[in-house]
Amino acid sequence: MAVVIPVFNSMPYLRELLDSLEAQDMDPELFEVIAVDDGSTDRGGKLLDAYAARLPNMRLIRQHNSGWPGKPRNVGINASLSDYVFFCDADDLLGPESLRRMVEFADAHDVDVLAPKLVGIGGRRVAATLFASTLVDAPLRTILGTLSPQKMIRRELLEEHGIRFPEGKVRLEDGMMLTRCYLASRRNAILADYDYYFIRTRQVGANISSGRAEPEGYTESVSTIARIIKDGHPDPAFADQLVLDLYRRKALRFYVPARYRAMSTDRQRRWVAAHSQFVREHIPPELEADLGFPFLQRSRLVRNEDAAGLLQLAGTEEQLRATCRAAEPNPNGLELRFGLQPSAGFATVRLLAQVRGAETMRAFDLRTDGQEYVLDSPAQKFAGVENVLADLFVELEIDGVRGPLRRVAAPDAGLPLELDGTRVYSTVNGNLSIDRR
Repeated sequence: MAVVIPVFNSMPYLRELLDSLEAQDMDPELFEVIAVDDGSTDRGGKLLDAYAARLPNMRLIRQHNSGWPGKPRNVGINASLSDYVFFCDADDLLGPESLRRMVEFADAHDVDVLAPKLVGIGGRRVAATLFASTLVDAPLRTILGTLSPQKMIRRELLEEHGIRFPEGKVRLEDGMMLTRCYLASRRNAILADYDYYFIRTRQVGANISSGRAEPEGYTESVSTIARIIKDGHPDPAFADQLVLDLYRRKALRFYVPARYRAMSTDRQRRWVAAHSQFVREHIPPELEADLGFPFLQRSRLVRNEDAAGLLQLAGTEEQLRATCRAAEPNPNGLELRFGLQPSAGFATVRLLAQVRGAETMRAFDLRTDGQEYVLDSPAQKFAGVENVLADLFVELEIDGVRGPLRRVAAPDAGLPLELDGTRVYSTVNGNLSIDRR
């Protein structure tokens, strides 16, 4: 295995990475460390010299600053002699068993591209659900959910298909490269049985490519990945779904209410204009219809370049995520009351009973007395939900937009309650459920 590290002004974190590589329980003769110093101007150069002199399996390559990670990574690929190449960033670190376990797994299962479990440090967020379990054959739709470069790739795959990172200042260059790898690979895998790679948000300095993204260039990079998918997958309908996933993750996330509201009016307009061009090229209305709330609503406004409408939608999204808590119940069972926070002028509020382990759902309209929402005669209404456990949710509608189901929180007192054959109780997580068994 070759561990390729692009290095540019990575102090003080670089030492932690190099220490974690020195501490690997894999025989040093079985892996090489290739550090490519991309014109660092901090003390990292001297530190690299010291480790290269001490570690017989480490090679140090120096070059003039290229300004972006793609070229130093490619230099490392070209210099490697190993069956696998693994890409590290200079401010991260690995668990001591990581390299050995990755190689053993890839050898045992004939894996071409391996995504090891990532753990965020320094406030870094990772897609924890993606690494919930090991997948020997990770579906393409799943593995495309991780486009960061921290992957182990069979070198033969890179050479056979001529795959390298785009060079120069290209946003999402790692996503372009990895998408090509995933499409060409015979087997993509996710390895989640160990904390393999600790990925950091820097508190000091800045990553090579951590500057603020410009809407036009960033969106063109997303469009490039979309074209790679369409050109590289033999099933056009499935490729469209992959592009829709990409659009949801890499474009529509910019309209998360807090993020969109924090932008200047000019940046809001620029993002909407760039994304509307992407929509015209890649997202026909019939494909867009597969999106759920709030992505469908965002996308329709993007298509119409309605930056002001997106700002209004941001407020609506927040209202539709109101917290619902049941009030202490009336022991006579005449009604159940529910409070919403924050309160808003909802057009409709419905209570839904979702049967556990089934898709069966019963809906009940709630009336309002101006302060709370009320379900009258709950014993009579729940009688139609027979011989089951069911969890209670609310569904809210405002401004013609219906929001996602929201779990109803149980009151602090008054439960469990028996209502003519229905037991209303609080779950271990503090949510409201009913037992009709």
